[in-house]
Amino acid sequence: MKIKLWIIHKNGIGFSKIIAEMVQDRLEDDIDVSVGNAKKIDPSFLLEEKLDYIIIGDIISEAIPSLEIQKWLLKFGEISKINNLILKALSGFYIAITNIKIEPLWVEFLQEKVKAEIIYPPILHLKLNIAEFALENGALELIKDYSNNLIEFFIENKKKKN
Repeated sequence: MKIKLWIIHKNGIGFSKIIAEMVQDRLEDDIDVSVGNAKKIDPSFLLEEKLDYIIIGDIISEAIPSLEIQKWLLKFGEISKINNLILKALSGFYIAITNIKIEPLWVEFLQEKVKAEIIYPPILHLKLNIAEFALENGALELIKDYSNNLIEFFIENKKKKN
């Protein structure tokens, strides 16, 4: 049985969608991966999908996820609690509009809203160069490393099951 992964991203200027699709492209040979917009994908739908993993993508300007992602995670958390769903893993990426290191608050927020056995791999943190309206240099390598870490994690997790 193939691993089921959903990447949920924030609707907006498009950077989180682009990154979600890049990660999907890198993973789709090994994993059943789908990408969806938080405004369009109802969390209850993912319950029907019997998924194993979720990656949340967001653009943030402060220390916590956007209101759109907060609402989605809250609803997903409530639905999964009612249905006693515990994900095998939860991960995420965010694009920061500021230079503040905000990962700890992001991890705490994910842990509070969704039950998962592990938050792995480390949350991917990218920066937006506002002057050029582009991701900062090195972003593609970070996305590649993040995707490779995910693949290794899935392979290791599959070995442990067998």
